[in-house]
Amino acid sequence: MKYHFIEEPLLEFGKDEHFCPRQGIANYDVYDTKFTARKTEILIGIVGVSEDVEKLNAWLERCKSFIPSKANTKQPQLFTSFCGFNENTGFRSKFITSTEITRVINNTDIREILKIKNRNECVTQAVELFSNHIRFIAQNKLVDLIVCIVPKSFENKIVIEKKTEEEIEERLDAEEKPELEINFRRALKASTMFLGKPLQLIREYSLSNPSKGQDEATKAWNFCTALYYKAMQTVPWKLKRDINLPMVCYVGISFYRSRDKKSIQTSLAQIFNEKGNGVILRGTPVEIDKKDRQPHLSDKQAYDLLLSALKEYKFALDTQPARLVLHKSSNYSIDELDGFRKAINDAGISSYDFVTIKETDIRFFRDGFYPPQRGSMFSLSETSHILYTRGSVDYYKTYPGLYIPSPLEIRTVEFDSSPNVICEEILALSKMNWNNTQFDGKYPITIACARKVGEIMKYLSEADKPQIRYAFYM
Repeated sequence: MKYHFIEEPLLEFGKDEHFCPRQGIANYDVYDTKFTARKTEILIGIVGVSEDVEKLNAWLERCKSFIPSKANTKQPQLFTSFCGFNENTGFRSKFITSTEITRVINNTDIREILKIKNRNECVTQAVELFSNHIRFIAQNKLVDLIVCIVPKSFENKIVIEKKTEEEIEERLDAEEKPELEINFRRALKASTMFLGKPLQLIREYSLSNPSKGQDEATKAWNFCTALYYKAMQTVPWKLKRDINLPMVCYVGISFYRSRDKKSIQTSLAQIFNEKGNGVILRGTPVEIDKKDRQPHLSDKQAYDLLLSALKEYKFALDTQPARLVLHKSSNYSIDELDGFRKAINDAGISSYDFVTIKETDIRFFRDGFYPPQRGSMFSLSETSHILYTRGSVDYYKTYPGLYIPSPLEIRTVEFDSSPNVICEEILALSKMNWNNTQFDGKYPITIACARKVGEIMKYLSEADKPQIRYAFYM
């Protein structure tokens, strides 16, 4: 067994580089300030009951100014002061809200919906109520995104999700129960996707109970960064790239099931270039393999899906990548490998890496109180490696988690790059999450977005045309 430590990957911002998104934005501005053709105003449509709209406007006003970090903290790098969202600091932009682009929901309408005894019907009516107001704004007003405030009265009746990523560590192989009850957030995003305006849902309690959950500065960092990414159609930061190395295209292949878990699964491709810009492609239904009980593509499906992904990449950048990195959370079948190889060959790509990223029950321990460092890589063989993407972080001076961190197993199936390079890229891609500015994400974006996209996709019919931007799913 060999041990290798991967230094924290650098990110690129407007004026310089840093490995922390918060410090990078605050000190060096968001990445797209490098370009002349950029927006400096974000028009925010709002949907909610009257008192919640007032709370959101107050919070947006608060976010315009500097917000100090958590008081008396022992980890000042983990709890960073918020620079303020305005034209003079890191984001170099401003929020614009107005009654002209706000739709107030009547409390009477909310009460009528809550009288419905059947929960699925109750949620369906709530989705329709919000959808109607969203549609009016999207079709009649000029906005960049729409923020919907989920009222307190919806808690435990219409919105029942209680677990968050901070409360329990997510697993890619977690057994999913049939989604027999309608999920308000997912159904609302799916039903309004055709309007072309990203949604940001925020629950009322996060606006009215500042003492609960995250401190104000952290909440502002995550909220404002998510709004910026969704509204501006750009990225606040990107991976640092060695200009001496060839262009790379990162592709994640995954599958999602129907809500009742009875129908066959559908393939999904997520393509990310080095700037972090992603494209979502929905593939065709697939069958479950009788031997390993896993969904697999036929050779033709694998060929068609990957070739479509590469065409999207070429259209966006006007060139083909010199190297392709393919991530899957399940094993590769012989047919899949044949189809992927043929697509790569037909696209004229000379270098590729086929990688499986899976959960593992293997754990490592070190002396002292803290778990292994993020970036710890243990090579069990030439093709099997354990990578800690969550763990102790020297910069934070702690392990910023609640549970013993579980590493990922990285299997290099066919590869031209070294395992060290492949794992370094996985660690770097774990930082491309614009919903969370804490940089120690568990999964690379190629895999992380799969579940988010699949959650929404299962609410779309085959006739519905899904949006290709990740902003519509996060």
